[in-house]
Amino acid sequence: MNRVGVTGAAGFIGSHLCERLLAEDVEVVGIDDLSYGSIANVAPFLDHPGFRFEVLDCTIRRELRAAFDGCDAIAHLAAKKIPRFGGVLSTLEINVHGVNAAAAVALALDADLVFTSTSDVYGDGTPPYREDGEIVLGPPTSKRWSYAVSKLYDEHHLLALADERGLRTTILRLFNAYGPRNHMSWWGGPMVTFVEALLDGEQMEIHGDGQQTRTFTYVSDTVDGIVRALRTPEARGEIVNVGGTETLTILDLAARIQRSMHIPQPLRANFVAYETLPGKYQDVRFRVPDPSKAEELLGFKAQVGIEDGLERTIAWHRSRRAGAGSAAQA
Repeated sequence: MNRVGVTGAAGFIGSHLCERLLAEDVEVVGIDDLSYGSIANVAPFLDHPGFRFEVLDCTIRRELRAAFDGCDAIAHLAAKKIPRFGGVLSTLEINVHGVNAAAAVALALDADLVFTSTSDVYGDGTPPYREDGEIVLGPPTSKRWSYAVSKLYDEHHLLALADERGLRTTILRLFNAYGPRNHMSWWGGPMVTFVEALLDGEQMEIHGDGQQTRTFTYVSDTVDGIVRALRTPEARGEIVNVGGTETLTILDLAARIQRSMHIPQPLRANFVAYETLPGKYQDVRFRVPDPSKAEELLGFKAQVGIEDGLERTIAWHRSRRAGAGSAAQA
């Protein structure tokens, strides 16, 4: 693996992946249309001699093919996430057209393709989630499922290309990545919104009763799973969970974040009923992976515990604010 093309390179996970590959002396071509990503995320290594960055829409095949010329492998991370205030159509179109383009380019270049899907595809199945287990999604009248549906299409499309046209591809279902450089809105997940609310002196917004479970994965572990998949030919044609081993309720997460920030009790939280959220919103009650396949196939096991990960994440949020304050004073 000499040169890797990364879509969504200026995003949260994408920027960490680029940085990891560069540290291992792999050349990286990063593309991003900056709709969610930020130049600030790639700024620390933008001048690295092994890194080339282009502002580019990954759904445009011809331009993507030209950008990734000479790449041995492609990591397709770019996607639009769960719509909350509209954007169902763009979620479906961007995620479908994006994977179609990435796959076409991988075939044209005879390159391997690692695709990041999502644990959201399991819907309301029975945990722990196995890659060959049943998938239970809610109705199309609930807009939030459009994201899972788009990713499921992507998975089917890639596996069909692998079967019928020889595409060398690995599908990774990621479980709740968190850490520095995350998107600063609810797209960044509960970690971001909870920490930012407490730093603002406000209450954390918890949807429902807070008893829904999530398995959080620190970003360096998520990236390790992607890199291992890139380097494991035996993983081609496979779907693999990439997630941590510590599962928390959202209520417990809120309490741990508040404790880690040394904010005294009682819990500073506001509970919001699902009925008040737009788009007939439905939540996933459980999100717990079976990690055995990742360990057996990729040798992957998450290393960063939740307490350590929270400490690093909160420190990044604080330093980000301190930097913004210094820039404003200047």
